[in-house]
Amino acid sequence: MRMDRRAAQARSGLPSRLIREAALGAALLGALVGSSVAQAQAFTPGDLVISTVSNSTSLANASALDTASPITLQTFQLGAGGTSATADGSLVLPQTASGANAAISGEYGSASEGILQQSLNGNYLTIMGYGVSANTFNDALPGTFGTTALGQTTSTAGGSSTVVPRVVALIDANGGVDTSTALTGVFDQNNPRSVTTVDGSSFYVSGQGASKTDPTQGVFYALRGASTATVIDNSTDTRVVSIVNNGGGNTLYVSRDFNPSGSGNQNFTNVGTLTDPFGNLPVNATGLVTTHVTPPATPLSSGGNNGSINLTSGLANGINNGRIGKFVYLSPEQYFFASPTVLYVADSGQPKNGNVNAAALGEGGLQKWVLTNGTWQLDYDLVAGLNLVNNASAFATTGTGSPTDPGVTGLFGLTGKVVGTGDSAQVELFATSYGLNELSPSYLYEITDTLGDTSISQTSSESFTTLYSAPDGTSIRGVAFSPVAPVPVPAAAWLLLSGLGGLGLIGRRRNL
Repeated sequence: MRMDRRAAQARSGLPSRLIREAALGAALLGALVGSSVAQAQAFTPGDLVISTVSNSTSLANASALDTASPITLQTFQLGAGGTSATADGSLVLPQTASGANAAISGEYGSASEGILQQSLNGNYLTIMGYGVSANTFNDALPGTFGTTALGQTTSTAGGSSTVVPRVVALIDANGGVDTSTALTGVFDQNNPRSVTTVDGSSFYVSGQGASKTDPTQGVFYALRGASTATVIDNSTDTRVVSIVNNGGGNTLYVSRDFNPSGSGNQNFTNVGTLTDPFGNLPVNATGLVTTHVTPPATPLSSGGNNGSINLTSGLANGINNGRIGKFVYLSPEQYFFASPTVLYVADSGQPKNGNVNAAALGEGGLQKWVLTNGTWQLDYDLVAGLNLVNNASAFATTGTGSPTDPGVTGLFGLTGKVVGTGDSAQVELFATSYGLNELSPSYLYEITDTLGDTSISQTSSESFTTLYSAPDGTSIRGVAFSPVAPVPVPAAAWLLLSGLGGLGLIGRRRNL
């Protein structure tokens, strides 16, 4: 995770003086995000980072589910083509409050939180958690937090239980961690799922509330260091919120997997956009425009189904083949734009819509959606090497088997990079597994796809490679590339610019 000065110079090609100035700039940046850089470890550019939570007791002890765990970021140096990974360091997020910074923990056993993302400018990682140390929560006297499940703690003041804020962790390239954004009144009695930012100055957060009508669910906007957030869209609970720039400005995207009460014409499961009336990033709910991207919204009156696709043999994933010719529901989690017209979606394979049989046969795997004639369509679903199991085999669904039976039903976290140009460019994709239940083994995968491919028949040689298998009692959640420190302007350049400014050559035009 830490690289020495000579290695840094060799990788960057910069002279040693500029490396020293860059290090000074990174140190100052780390100080700004409120953590002691001297005690942190710098990330290595190009490394892959995963977020994990762990069980302090035996994996067979189901009572350990829903307890608090420190959040650990583990880094991996990738081999050629991303098909191998070597452990390169780790960082445990703060378990002690310090100044404006809160402690932050994750819930062991919650499969829908822990998404890790790189900021749009590349300088930070972001993740959400709970504002309490693991030991404080796990060792508390009965009744202190009103629950033994961390995700069921209240984030809203006014009751008799101790309030647990939902906390944003902002991690810089030098390993400095800012947890000063500790929000109350969001995701009450449920999970904070994801957070995204352009540059670390403000955040969009996403999660679930105590009920389907709870106003603390959905997407909210908050400034760094804030204790409250502004509603963007609390009509449903939401999953992964991300800021994407596909060349037309920054756009806010969000994924949903929501089972509505009653029926209606809205597509409740989708990847969509949230914008203000002018197509910009929203800062409140006024005039909010919601656009469904995948799948395109089809009203029930036109024969559509909420959050579903019509399954063809070319889209079947080996688990849902029995529903070819019928519909299957989607369960989108994280997503990655390889280009403005190619979108990969990690699907958990555990949709929340529909009856037991139909909902159990989802479209788990890595879906490739392509913008064709103005409409996003699903071209294929990558599953080779995942060894998926049927969601219907879960104990809760069938009443048979063991609640600790292992298995992978789909994918959760996702990131990637494009190598090359044009349709022949290769897309290296990294994903984390989604388990049949909270006690399933947990994996980090890699697969490489050709950007221009549009048919599953073109992917016959593609298969997921397991880069890392978590030990028993550890769950992998999110995945992202390591943050990169901004390159500061060298001192000599500042002096030159200052001198030019003094001569009147900057900021005004000489009269002729």
